[in-house]
Amino acid sequence: MFNETMKFKIFYFLRYFGDAFFYPFMSMYFISKGISEQNLGIILAITPITTILVNPFWNLIVKDMKVSRLILKIMTLLEGVLIIALTQVTGFELYALIVGLIAFFCSPFIYIQDGYTSTFTNIKKIEYSSIRIYASIAYVIASAIAGFVIQYIGYDIPFIIAGVFFIGTTLIAFWIKPIERELPPIEKKQRDFKALLKNKEFFKYLIFYTIVIGAVRIGDSFFGVFLMKESAFTLSGYGLLYSAFVFMEVLTLRYLMTKGTLFKERNLIIFASILFIIRFSTYALNLPLPVMILFTMFRGLSWGTIIYTNIKYIIKIVKVENVTTAILILTLAFSVFIGIGNFLSGTFIESHGYQLLYLVNLILIILGLIFFVIFTPKILSDDEIQNSASID
Repeated sequence: MFNETMKFKIFYFLRYFGDAFFYPFMSMYFISKGISEQNLGIILAITPITTILVNPFWNLIVKDMKVSRLILKIMTLLEGVLIIALTQVTGFELYALIVGLIAFFCSPFIYIQDGYTSTFTNIKKIEYSSIRIYASIAYVIASAIAGFVIQYIGYDIPFIIAGVFFIGTTLIAFWIKPIERELPPIEKKQRDFKALLKNKEFFKYLIFYTIVIGAVRIGDSFFGVFLMKESAFTLSGYGLLYSAFVFMEVLTLRYLMTKGTLFKERNLIIFASILFIIRFSTYALNLPLPVMILFTMFRGLSWGTIIYTNIKYIIKIVKVENVTTAILILTLAFSVFIGIGNFLSGTFIESHGYQLLYLVNLILIILGLIFFVIFTPKILSDDEIQNSASID
């Protein structure tokens, strides 16, 4: 009744339904508990900094699909338990400790998950975004509900709900059949770490992705607090806004799933980057709230484009057997950038305000886009991509 593709869709839906009840509201939760913006910056920096330290370990461990599947089972269970535990403690030190534990044990989860899923979709010859879209659908539903629930009954119950969904995702991970049993090519094709390190095109993309997506993530980390403090935005309003731009992300993914082959990946990445620039310009100028809300819809359009393009582009640069390793290396560089950025941003906001923070990130996005246009990574030929997924 449920084929493997459907199991992956359920996996993504449950995982991100829980995600939407927790991560979009985490910054506001800490502020509501009396944490200063400076200390919030420290807490938000813990995850990327910890990822920097543990990423080499996970990169060494995750060497094939069998290990990836085992880790996915363990990580999502631990993340659910730790999110529930966060609701049972108080104080900056304990908040920082639990966030650090989540980062240590679970920070590579999304990247291992995407590497595992993209390998499955590449071998099965189906579109990765046809599975990933279910994560966005879950976010549309859950973020709208969570905003209202949090506003009227507080954070604890929604965060516990998030933890339960994370734990439930573990059961789906057990349900999914091991890829290596059905896909012999995965057994025969091992990652080639040395070749990846020598791949100049991958490192060109790494520089672009780290600067542009890193700057966007830093700005978005403080976006909810920015709206609530500068525009007196409510939690329910924020939940609806989050749901709205993720709905735009769903529409974008749906469109690209049918029409995406008409566009070059390079052009889609440039398009998304331009939308990031436009959106951050409205925040840097602190335009009227209706204008900022309107342009925040670009967040869904740009992220939907990046989600559709990112994995496809990486596969065309590094070959399918190196995708998970490439994503983990990308995560390492990305984490260094946002770790430093989040750490500095809390203090920066207290001294200079939100507008200047968004202006700095806007400049970084522009510089990253210029780098990408000048040094566009070259992709592999169709024969090279096909050979990487075939039996030797």
